[in-house]
Amino acid sequence: MNWLPKIIIVLLMALPACSGVDSVTKKSWSNSENTISIVDMTSKDFRLMDAGSKLQGAIEENLQKTGYILAGKEARYHLKYKVIEFDEGNRMARIATMGMSDSAKAQLRVKAALYDKGDMVGAWEVDSWVSGGVTGGSEDSLYLSTAKEIADHLRGDY
Repeated sequence: MNWLPKIIIVLLMALPACSGVDSVTKKSWSNSENTISIVDMTSKDFRLMDAGSKLQGAIEENLQKTGYILAGKEARYHLKYKVIEFDEGNRMARIATMGMSDSAKAQLRVKAALYDKGDMVGAWEVDSWVSGGVTGGSEDSLYLSTAKEIADHLRGDY
């Protein structure tokens, strides 16, 4: 009777330790059906170009949630966007007024379109803003919220 609990304990410790998984992948194909490239069509105005490049980084981060694979010019889909309006606002004024002042509000307005092999399959305009709060809001939240909205459209959530 003394041996039974010891054998059970040894079996409970040894059996789970003997499990595992191994995978070997051999493929000669590529998944080109859901590849996408991001094209910034923002004008040459320096303030807008800077906002466009920051937005592109945020869009690339949010693409992971869409099912699209970021690719180069040979991608099937092309997401083209253009920053129409950008105003960084005044963060100190947002803090001082707790977001009550519209003149301190940071704004970003973007037009985006999705093309499939040259044909437009969807277009939308995204308007985001940061109006304040205790910390005055971050300019980065403009880009993140705009990129999230674009990713939601790419997923078909709207």
